[in-house]
Amino acid sequence: MIKKLKKYSIIAFLKLLQYIFLPFIKIDNKLVLFSSLNGSFSDNAKYLYLSMLESKKFKIYWVAHDTITYNYLKKNNMPVLKMSLGMFFIAQKARFFITTHSFEDVYYVKNKNTILINLWHGTPIKKMGFDTKVDAKKFYLQKRLGLFKHDKIDFLCVSSKQTIDAFSSSFGINKNKIFPTGQPRNDILFKAITDIDFAQSIKNRIKEKLNTQFNTIALYAPTFRDKYTCRIDLLKELQEIFKNSGIDLIIKLHPLDKDIKHFGKIDIDIQELLIASDILVSDYSSIIFDYAILQKPIILFLYDIDEYKAQRDGFYIDIESLPFYKCYNTSQIKENLQIFLKNSDKQEIAEFAIKYNRVGCSCCRIIALLEKLARN
Repeated sequence: MIKKLKKYSIIAFLKLLQYIFLPFIKIDNKLVLFSSLNGSFSDNAKYLYLSMLESKKFKIYWVAHDTITYNYLKKNNMPVLKMSLGMFFIAQKARFFITTHSFEDVYYVKNKNTILINLWHGTPIKKMGFDTKVDAKKFYLQKRLGLFKHDKIDFLCVSSKQTIDAFSSSFGINKNKIFPTGQPRNDILFKAITDIDFAQSIKNRIKEKLNTQFNTIALYAPTFRDKYTCRIDLLKELQEIFKNSGIDLIIKLHPLDKDIKHFGKIDIDIQELLIASDILVSDYSSIIFDYAILQKPIILFLYDIDEYKAQRDGFYIDIESLPFYKCYNTSQIKENLQIFLKNSDKQEIAEFAIKYNRVGCSCCRIIALLEKLARN
């Protein structure tokens, strides 16, 4: 509560500064500020930032919230700012804020002339926002209070045309603001599927960093669950099943998952983990759309599907009709694991991937959009 009060006090002060100084601040059409959830150097914003660094068409900065991220970027000679009151004037001069979550990850307040580009952080599979009671009550309250952050979005970049309806209804955003550019983070996956040496070099590096025991790697990346249930025994059982089959199981939990304290945070980019792994185990997470690009086996571990479906008011697509293996308990994984590894239908998975992921350079499309908006 104290932390929230402090934040609101800062925002109130900055809004006063805006009222005083905004008439005298000139927008810099080439200035772009990036961030992701809580300033972490990750996800779609990270990959677009790196691409724009190479293009050198804009003056860009990553906004870090913590010293570790700031020092990492600084050490690697990448332009970075530290989230602070002192960057007020830089933030107000920016033509673009680019984020994967809220504009407040970039800065506390936004100039009304600054264009907010939201890249989001996945492809909708579970109901969200106004489409589910889990979120809708909070969203309607925020709207009444004038605090609804999605109202600030000028353009939303999504993975494909297939997802426009879901984003429009869940965010309450006009479809003409939604652009099916593809996700910047998936450019590296499309490269990996065509460049075997590139993919193998990533796998070798990941294996060395994680000190894996076996040649085959599996990744378990479940979605975040609104209702917390301890799954430590379940996760340990999965590890044992894969170990007995001569497979290293990497567990990558959601940053907000309480069980993460028992398994630790793996400080490796999730896209590189996807490339390094030979099979993915997931559930209702949008990670399955990304991984399908690699045309490798996917196991949907749906042990709590009825409960989860009821909690989220359903899904945007029929999960049980997807072209992946479905298991509803650990026994089914144990009994069929070797079959799953050897018999995935690559063609069917590839068709699924292309349906939900726009092929080609997503970063290129978004940079072209920014250039057009900057000119106008």
